[in-house]
Amino acid sequence: MGMDLSYLEALMGGAAADTGGETGGVWVVSPDGAADDGLLRLVGKARVVADALGTYVHLLLTGGATAEDAEHTIKAGADRVLLATGVPGLSDLASYFRERVPQVILFPRTRLGRTLGPGLAQLLDGGLCGHAADLEVDPVYQRIVAHQPVLEDAARQRVALMAAPAVAVVDTDALPAAFNEPWRTGKVEDAEVSWGQPIAYPPVNLPAPTVLLANAAVVVAAGRGLQTADGFALAAKLAEALGGVVGGDVGALDAGWITEAQLIGLTGAQVAPKFLLTLGMDGDTSLFMSVRDAGLIVAVQPDPTAPIVPMADYNVYHDPAAFAAVLLNKLSAEPGG
Repeated sequence: MGMDLSYLEALMGGAAADTGGETGGVWVVSPDGAADDGLLRLVGKARVVADALGTYVHLLLTGGATAEDAEHTIKAGADRVLLATGVPGLSDLASYFRERVPQVILFPRTRLGRTLGPGLAQLLDGGLCGHAADLEVDPVYQRIVAHQPVLEDAARQRVALMAAPAVAVVDTDALPAAFNEPWRTGKVEDAEVSWGQPIAYPPVNLPAPTVLLANAAVVVAAGRGLQTADGFALAAKLAEALGGVVGGDVGALDAGWITEAQLIGLTGAQVAPKFLLTLGMDGDTSLFMSVRDAGLIVAVQPDPTAPIVPMADYNVYHDPAAFAAVLLNKLSAEPGG
């Protein structure tokens, strides 16, 4: 039987005095303070994981969430809800969790969650799954096993998170319906921290592409190496000038430059254009697997040692935004350009 607080109270014939203390446990972080259906689903999954581990569910609810929001999350499975003001940055969360030594930290796969989860795992020397559709606990070794969707969720690979804390960024849309059990009880506390506001990346308003990434003959793939929204706008104009479509990696998605439909990677689109131009992308396994059927690949980025170099047919070691601007000028100068 799991360690849900209400079960303990029933067995003890009264209120349990402890909900796990300050250390250990399964933690759910709502970095932008949303207490929506997705968060309630994630709390429910945390409940299942915590029961398998024999521990408690702690929820860090930020962004000015209310005590009423906290009560809903308790009915969904939380043992303890801590209310914080403001929105934490990466260093804020690292300092907060170093003192609490959690076993598991779960983030919803929102814009902030995608950014904070991987960074926190790195700072805490933990295990990471940056895109999980489900979670389970290895019954023998008590390790978290994440189910990661690949090939547009045509299949899922199981990823064992060996290091602690196990950090997972979870697609809450893929989780079962949230628990709503009125008999559950828990604690609502002040987290006694106050954070500021995160850096906002203004989205680029681009027209919807008429050709899909999956069947485009020409694809311009852009990453955070373009540095600014203006730099990414050059990539979009270049794709239009070449008669193709623009896409990007997770960094571009987190910056707000592309939508989920324009994401290239194992958790996004697989592309096989005749011509692929990458701008400001270092390259990783996710990119390699997603563009392996492309025809001609030209990579533009400044680092001769980047992983993308041996993969590309041609490499241009230059500032990608400057390269895009020059090529656009050349194309516009041609007859009919």
